Amino acid sequence: RALEAQKKLVGSEQAPIVIVYRREGGLTPADQQRIRKDLVELNDQVQGVSKPFVLAQKSKDGSAVIVTSSPTRPRSPVEMAGVSLSHMSVSQTKAASGNAPSGEGRNSRHHRRAVVDRGAETRQRLLVAAVDVFGRQGFEGASTREIARAAKANLAAIVYHFGSKEALHVAAAEHLVGRVVALVGPALAAASRPEAVASPQAARAALLTLLQTYAEILLGEREAERWARFIVREQMQPTAAFEVIFRMMGGAHATGARLVATVLGRDPEDETVGLCVFTLMGQILVFRVAHALVLRGMGWASLGERERDAIKRVVVAEANAILDHAVLP
Repeated sequence: RALEAQKKLVGSEQAPIVIVYRREGGLTPADQQRIRKDLVELNDQVQGVSKPFVLAQKSKDGSAVIVTSSPTRPRSPVEMAGVSLSHMSVSQTKAASGNAPSGEGRNSRHHRRAVVDRGAETRQRLLVAAVDVFGRQGFEGASTREIARAAKANLAAIVYHFGSKEALHVAAAEHLVGRVVALVGPALAAASRPEAVASPQAARAALLTLLQTYAEILLGEREAERWARFIVREQMQPTAAFEVIFRMMGGAHATGARLVATVLGRDPEDETVGLCVFTLMGQILVFRVAHALVLRGMGWASLGERERDAIKRVVVAEANAILDHAVLP
């Protein structure tokens, strides 16, 4: 009945398709996951052909979920007890009517690989868009609809890939951290090796290299502006995403503290050492956080290679001055 209904109703403005999932005693978590997966796959199939399918309503006892291709009140619902939405896909309908090429059905290896690749690409686009939208508007101000629109994805894809807005927010922080660590990783690993703290001279060299690396990444990467907005939001209004960011920044601070402590001949846990590291890092962060002010004040059009080199020279000089004249109580 569902296949026949789809042949008649896909793309119809008058009679939307409605699917009802029902299980006696209530839908299980596995059912809910399958519904989300089917919803994403179905919307991938009907893009440009039909209105997107959305979760319309649940029964009070949780025994049924209605999925409809129209936000209006549906007529003549097609009931499917325990039948997967994937049986309603456009490609399956074409295959049933003999229009699908041999070997290109939904169960083929090539189709499964394409679905996986498409899902990974969608997830990546959602993460990039989430970092940007959450950074601009904060967690409360951002809407999943806006994030989906920015990612050119279906709204249901957020539910499928992340489950909730809160989970997407944390995943966005993890994506941001992963990008930063991938870029800073080699310099951070070198600064964490035993030979980096073998002598005050070695520690100073490793610290200056690390600071220049941070400056190049935070001021030179195109994504860095979005990262900064997201991170600053979490400093002002910490959420669960802050814990993800803190693990990264806390680890970088600990590495810096070992280097500074070696240069100064102090304990890495010393309060003055900790403050010194924040000061050293802060002189770089201001160029990103106060980006517009820096450009206006310096009369620069952008932070190009020449401008970044000038900033790094000052950062190195100031770092040496701080280390040479640190006020140690």
